[in-house]
Amino acid sequence: MAKYLAASVLIVGFCALAVFGGCSKGEKASEETASKYAAEVGDWNLARMDLDKAIESLPDHQKQKYSTPEGRAELAERFIEEEIYYQEALKKGLKKDEKVRDLVVKYERAVMVGEYFEREIKVKAAPTEQEIGEFYETRKDKFTIQPIARAQHILASDSLKLVRLMKKVEAGEKFTTLALENSQDELTRPDGGNLGFFNPGGYIRNLGYAKALGDAAFSMKVGEMRIVKWDKGYSLLVLNELRPAEFRPFEEVKEEIKETLTRQKLEAVQKAAFAGLRSKYDVKNFLSDEMMVTERTPEELWNLAQNSTDSYQRLRYYEQIVQKYPDNKYAPEALFMIGFVYAEELKSAPDADRAFNRVVNEYPNAEVAKTAEWMLQNIDKPLPEFDDLRDLQQKIDAGSK
Repeated sequence: MAKYLAASVLIVGFCALAVFGGCSKGEKASEETASKYAAEVGDWNLARMDLDKAIESLPDHQKQKYSTPEGRAELAERFIEEEIYYQEALKKGLKKDEKVRDLVVKYERAVMVGEYFEREIKVKAAPTEQEIGEFYETRKDKFTIQPIARAQHILASDSLKLVRLMKKVEAGEKFTTLALENSQDELTRPDGGNLGFFNPGGYIRNLGYAKALGDAAFSMKVGEMRIVKWDKGYSLLVLNELRPAEFRPFEEVKEEIKETLTRQKLEAVQKAAFAGLRSKYDVKNFLSDEMMVTERTPEELWNLAQNSTDSYQRLRYYEQIVQKYPDNKYAPEALFMIGFVYAEELKSAPDADRAFNRVVNEYPNAEVAKTAEWMLQNIDKPLPEFDDLRDLQQKIDAGSK
């Protein structure tokens, strides 16, 4: 199936409306009605209105590309290409081919399941307008765009050399030229000492984490020069641009918040919906029945998870603790570890966010709940070094004092 997806991604990916009825079929466009249509292949035609719908459904970066007259013409050509392939496939009798029929059945099943999930289950996890507003008001730090600076530097081991260079700049010589001629930083010198854009305390291109330079830059005014001592010597630093921190407006992040809150609720809603539907059917999971014969205690599952080197196997053990023994002392820690594995090992922030939120909401009095809150606030930041969960909790506690 992968080869079909690879072959069609360039075309079908843009022409979903054609597949699901977005393109009209029937009368041939005459000169009088040609203004209604964007393209035509025999008796098939594409209405300009349907082309607009296709463009509107694209991701932002593609929408911008195909919204121009040239882009609209290019996208219409994609529709034409797909329609020609489709008509040729019909002529070759592919519609009657057994392999094609099997694929159609598989795609129909996937579409049906996906639509049922969207219409009957996911909608039940959608937050209210009040919940979305409260999330924004109580977590404004999450929607703050960090300040950003752009700077140049000249690196030297002798600070007096930099004093002389500073005077030359003040006398009218170009900083970029002096950096090209004098900087000891081999990485930035060819670009006139350009450090690019960076955030407070963040990574600076070609320099790594240079806290002293970053702190200095954000304490300066645009156009100001300063000699800064740091790990690699001395830098004559000039601040070229500074954009202050700003809040993202509510309307801009409303859909993001809605998706976040939906994800947080969705697992519980999905489980409840599945449990209710499952009871209506004669269901047998023979593999699950086999596993139940050798029932493991929470302690055994915890130890198996701790000793496993496979991330997905660890998740399965932790999930068994949470599902089978939700009131056991290991349950909150197992749920926390699910979030940790997703965050640090599998790099899946949405899954990690969901697990940590469950810890906070379902086990608010557990010792690990405070650690889960810290993880939610710092999920994109590097963790302190630690030996085990207890050590991590102690380091987080020490850091918050």
